[in-house]
Amino acid sequence: MKTIVYVTSNAGKFVEVERYFQRHAPHINLVRADVDIEEIQSMDQDTIALDKARKAWQQLRVPLLIDDAGIYFNRWHNFPGVLTKFVVQGLGMEGIKRLIDEDDTGYFRLLLVYVDEGGNLHPFEGRCDGRLTSRYRGTAHEGLPFDVCFIPDGLDKTYAQINFDDPLYEHYLYRIRAVQAFLHWVK
Repeated sequence: MKTIVYVTSNAGKFVEVERYFQRHAPHINLVRADVDIEEIQSMDQDTIALDKARKAWQQLRVPLLIDDAGIYFNRWHNFPGVLTKFVVQGLGMEGIKRLIDEDDTGYFRLLLVYVDEGGNLHPFEGRCDGRLTSRYRGTAHEGLPFDVCFIPDGLDKTYAQINFDDPLYEHYLYRIRAVQAFLHWVK
């Protein structure tokens, strides 16, 4: 069984990916490493993700996955994007409501980077477009605050209203789309 380390301090991210691996890639043992990776300042999400992957590899020297994700509100150019975490910390989810009108559009984008045994980087993108709601619905999964306000295209539910075990969750989740691309590449 191959072991891959998923580098994240966000327990919610790990749970999503671990559950998917258990169902669809049981031959891979996914373990979490809560390693503090200093993030460079850039408005380019790919640059940030690749830099984090290099730094994680330098610290751990094992096959690993690391990602960088953000939500993008279409009415605000590239925002919050790479600043998502900091905008939530600064404004809180109540403050976020002031940035969106009902049925604004946006998308989640994630770059998942696999670093192999030799330190080579392999990026995989996951994206989901949808609508934003200022009438928060459901309870956010741990560490995933935007789950309450994002409705994927094709659904009438927020991420927070979909149970992790529901096939809809796997089908519409941007993080899982990147994981699927990675697992397809591994095969």
